[in-house]
Amino acid sequence: MRAVGGVPWPERVRLWDAALSAVCGYFREQGLREVSTPVRVPAVAVEPFIEPIAAPPALLATSPELAMKRLLARDSGSIFQIAHVFRRAEIGERHSEEFHLVEWYRVGAPIDAVLADVEAIVARVFESTGAIGHAPKDWRRVRFRDAVAATCGVRLRGDEDAEALVAALPPVLAEPVAAALPRAHAATAAVRALLAWTAFFSAWSDLSFEPWLKEQEGVHLVEFPAPLAALAELDPAEPSLARRAECHVRGLELANGYVELRDPGEQRRRFEVVAGLRAAFELPTLPIDAAFLGDLPRLPPCSGMALGLDRLITLAAGRTRIGDVSLALGEI
Repeated sequence: MRAVGGVPWPERVRLWDAALSAVCGYFREQGLREVSTPVRVPAVAVEPFIEPIAAPPALLATSPELAMKRLLARDSGSIFQIAHVFRRAEIGERHSEEFHLVEWYRVGAPIDAVLADVEAIVARVFESTGAIGHAPKDWRRVRFRDAVAATCGVRLRGDEDAEALVAALPPVLAEPVAAALPRAHAATAAVRALLAWTAFFSAWSDLSFEPWLKEQEGVHLVEFPAPLAALAELDPAEPSLARRAECHVRGLELANGYVELRDPGEQRRRFEVVAGLRAAFELPTLPIDAAFLGDLPRLPPCSGMALGLDRLITLAAGRTRIGDVSLALGEI
């Protein structure tokens, strides 16, 4: 049973101290080095609906990802960070404009290694905080296409264009996708595909996937469709699929990770496709980080993951609102 109301302040401090110690202790045991990158940056990863907060003449970081990859390109070895990150207008029970990301990269490791890290970190935070309830005892690995087939009876390849995706979906999912497409009627096929898959992922998550997730303890959603690859490699054996994963605990998304893309031309192309989608929605133009792309060829083979620490502590405390455990003392 979940408690009601905010956690008393002394207990909040204890929870954060225990969780921070557990996370840092785990990574140090694993041999990762801790880093701290700037929160004020010239550019962020260009993503469809993640909005940075301006800090003229720069931006507040939405993630430490680009900076950490530039360190990896300079032979940092495997690294981790607990970073303050900022995203405009992300407000709600499970969102905040400022929050904490635990982000880490393992050099020369497959995505399985960072998925195992997620399981270990969740268990340690639950244990160290004296959590209400228990960490997941069983973690399921579910392929994106299999989850779609199981929840709405559609078998997708993962590389359908916008029109083919709409045609393949049942009406309850096809309608919101089709409704979004006129925004990009004059856009390229790649922009329209990204818009269609993004709209589908949102509608499917709300209507089908999240209700199914609530019946599970821990789930790793893997092998994403290629248009949703973001900063992940495509599978060389099956290019319709991306080496991307999302991790969920009892219906709550906690983490997102990749086998990291190291091709600057492909990454620039993806950023430009996202820029086209943003233009279709009249969202602000974001600069593409040329310095990051310049370093990308030197990025070693690696896998990375970002985990929302505020959400994890909220779960461990038996709450539903991150505001119940936040150490923020007032609104900005």
